Amino acid sequence: MKNVSLALVGFSLEELNLRIQPGEFFVILGPSGAGKTLILELLAGLILPDMGAISGVDRERLGFIYQDYMLFPHLNVMENIGYGLRIRKRPKGEIRQKTRDLAVQLGIGHLLERGVENLSGGEKQRVAIARAMAIEPQVFLVDEPTAALDRNTRALTQQMFMDLHKQSDATFVHVTHDFEEALALADRIAVILDGRIQQVGTPDQVFNQPASRQIADFLGYKNVFCGPVEDYKIRIDGVTLGVPLEQGDNVYLAIRSDDIFLSRQPIESSARNTLQGTVTNVMKRSAMAEVVLDAGIVLTVDVTRKSCEEMGVGVGDTLFATFKVSSLRVFRH
Repeated sequence: MKNVSLALVGFSLEELNLRIQPGEFFVILGPSGAGKTLILELLAGLILPDMGAISGVDRERLGFIYQDYMLFPHLNVMENIGYGLRIRKRPKGEIRQKTRDLAVQLGIGHLLERGVENLSGGEKQRVAIARAMAIEPQVFLVDEPTAALDRNTRALTQQMFMDLHKQSDATFVHVTHDFEEALALADRIAVILDGRIQQVGTPDQVFNQPASRQIADFLGYKNVFCGPVEDYKIRIDGVTLGVPLEQGDNVYLAIRSDDIFLSRQPIESSARNTLQGTVTNVMKRSAMAEVVLDAGIVLTVDVTRKSCEEMGVGVGDTLFATFKVSSLRVFRH
């Protein structure tokens, strides 16, 4: 996609530039309403851009897997899977054999004669995947495939896409708002916010090195601060921290909540930043606990629930927060 723009009522995609490599599992990550599905529809040729060019997509060999499955309600499972082959006028015997093989491969061989209205969400998803696979696409366009699935079915579906990608030489363009899904599947990620591609990189680059305050906020960084930097130190509300930048005005600083270590006593380590503070809140979840510490600046720290319970952390406790300079992310906007 080169300089692709599209204006709609109340929304626009602006100057999209993406180069997706053959065989890559490429994830477009963004919140609802950011324009993710529109990008897939542009790639599929379902809508045309106002400006710019899209190249490198053979739309005769393109499989589109929609969020709501888009199965034909008047056709049974076998007929849905074989639909693309029938449109291409393939021999009936080939259609029947390929449909059965795909159904068995995806664990829905026993459902071939069943109407699609009587399937669970996970079963419908597998039928949609099998239908896309039947035409042996070079490119899979995948639109929020696990959004309506429960946690266990979502994990199984993600594994299915990973296996499918390994077994084929197809290119995957997969859109989602789910961070865990993006991390699990992507070779590279493009973050889209408000109709603009904000950052492209490997999962590690995107999640550990957000390019802006806006991206850090979207990715769930809970500790984002702003202040002047001088001689590798930043001052925030009277608190001084060592940072990996020599000089700068109004520099943003982000600290991942799981990059901060909590202790009852100061610890000796190579980390240059240690702050003493008072616990103002503790929120326990299934596996993790979120501890809020007022240390002159308010820090949110994620620790395992087990560690939190072993330390006996409670509101009003005095704790020390320690983090390395190398764990800090700085950006100027």
